[in-house]
Parts: sequence; C-alpha cells; structure tokens
Amino acid sequence: MGIDRRRRASMALTLNFLALFLAVSALTTSYWCEGTRKVVKPFCTGPFTATRQSFCIRFNSSNLNDTRLVQYIWETGEDKYVMRKFHTGIWFSCEQNMNMTGENCRSFLNVAPSNERGVLWLCIVAECLYILLLATGGLLMSIEVCHLGNVIDGLKLNAFAAIFTVLSGE
Repeated sequence: MGIDRRRRASMALTLNFLALFLAVSALTTSYWCEGTRKVVKPFCTGPFTATRQSFCIRFNSSNLNDTRLVQYIWETGEDKYVMRKFHTGIWFSCEQNMNMTGENCRSFLNVAPSNERGVLWLCIVAECLYILLLATGGLLMSIEVCHLGNVIDGLKLNAFAAIFTVLSGE
C-alpha cells in the first residue's frame, strides 16, 4: 500500500536537491523582483532635441540656476512621468537609464543606508547557512539511498538528514 523505503528516500532527495538548486540560484541572481517604477522626468538642460524631449520636461525659464523664478510646467498628468524598468536581487539592484537605453546597477552596499547594512549581511549569512544545512541534509540522504547495509543504519542516516533539513528551515 505504501511507498517502499528506497523510493521514499530518493523522492525526498530529489526534492532536497531541487530546494538546494533554487536556494543557490536565489542567492546568485539579481532577478528576485522585477517590474516598472514611475519616476518624475527631470528638467531639460542643454539644446532642444526631439529624442531628449520625451525623457525630460522643458520649462519657460531662461536661467536654470535661479531658484527664485517660478517654473511653469506645461506637461500634466502622466506626461510628467516615465516608466523605468528595474530588477533587484540580494547583491545588485539595476534600473533602466532615464533615456531608456542600458541599465544603471548598484551594489547592495550602495543602496542601503550604512546603519542598515548589518541586517543585509545577516540575511546573507543566514542564506548561506540555509544552503549549507540543506546540502548536508542532501548529502546524508544520498548516503542513505546508496547505503546497502542494514535498515537500522539507514534509519539513523535518515534521522540525521531530517534534523539537518529541519534546521535549515525547510
């Protein structure tokens, strides 16, 4: 009626290696989250060109550095914004350039404030510990699957593999 021991162990080993693969790919990729972000267009500087006009706002002031002048912006509503694509992970955060060509990527050390970098390092250490515990559990499971000894030794290996897998938080 039930699944035999070796088949059950190989199924658990397959799921463990799948979780290990996903954890390693999550740690190494910069595509944890991707989407678009609404950003206000900057004021145009320099000569007028048709291609730059769609990525910046022109206003009717002749002196850009004079903050006392009132700046009348003729664009309204969604014309004031540009939708920029981004993707982020644990190591890098990348955002599309304002002119929609190429990306600007920053390290997590440059994105987070200095007083919050400790939390990021704690997350990285926790993720590495998770991967290490998962790999140890997977190694013990693979020894159990390949083990040809008696049933008691297999159960001991299974118990240790279960402890490591539970400690990893899976």
